[in-house]
Amino acid sequence: MKKNILVLCASIIILSFMAFGFVHRDSSESNKIKIPDNLNLVSNLGPSQNLENRIFSNFIYDVGPRFGPIKKGDLNNFTSFADFMEEDDAKRILSYKFVEVIIIENDRESDIRESGNSAKLTSAQLKLLQSSDYSTNLKIRADVMQKNRYTGELEESYWTPHLTIVPEKQAYYINGKDSLMEFLKENSKESRVNVVEDKLQPAKLFFTVTKNGTIENVSLDRSSNFPAVDKKMIELISRTLRKWLPAENAKGEKVDQVLVLSFGLMGC
Repeated sequence: MKKNILVLCASIIILSFMAFGFVHRDSSESNKIKIPDNLNLVSNLGPSQNLENRIFSNFIYDVGPRFGPIKKGDLNNFTSFADFMEEDDAKRILSYKFVEVIIIENDRESDIRESGNSAKLTSAQLKLLQSSDYSTNLKIRADVMQKNRYTGELEESYWTPHLTIVPEKQAYYINGKDSLMEFLKENSKESRVNVVEDKLQPAKLFFTVTKNGTIENVSLDRSSNFPAVDKKMIELISRTLRKWLPAENAKGEKVDQVLVLSFGLMGC
């Protein structure tokens, strides 16, 4: 009897080991099947592909005057606020309450200003405009009574044209603006890695294209909130040295012109 019991116990032990081995092997095979074939897909991408995926691409570049350009020769012929407007808009204005010419310095309204109370510019306003040099930034404010564009109803309103006085022939990047934009885009990629859109700010970089075609006075006016990006933009604009055709006045003489590089997000 005891011998039979021992044989039975031995048989149970042997069967248990066999079952454990089968379950363990089945579990291992099952785990292997669950491993996705593309587990290492990201790590198998090339370095350049990984970089491209992390670069903030919606990055605005523009180079030009700070505000809407107005040639000095044209400005010298203006005598009325209406000269700064589209004809259709000027016709909607019935009366003027207040008109002021303001010089903008360091991107802020200065105390250099002259005011009047009619569409016709005063002698002081004309003198201020005509004595202003190239690259001067202006704001001209007019408080008016006008007809609403859509309803025709009378309404109080105001106009604030922002202008930059430019030479008759503006400074020009030798290979064209599109080429300059491409140069900035391609060479700023590394600085734009991991830029976070909701922390990015509209940035502006001022620089002077001299009458000799060189770059001077490169200065950051507004930061993008990413110092590496700001630093790279300063570096890249400085690298365009001797790649500009200088501006010219009405006499064909070479003159300096201040330009602005806008980058980061779109802003005013």
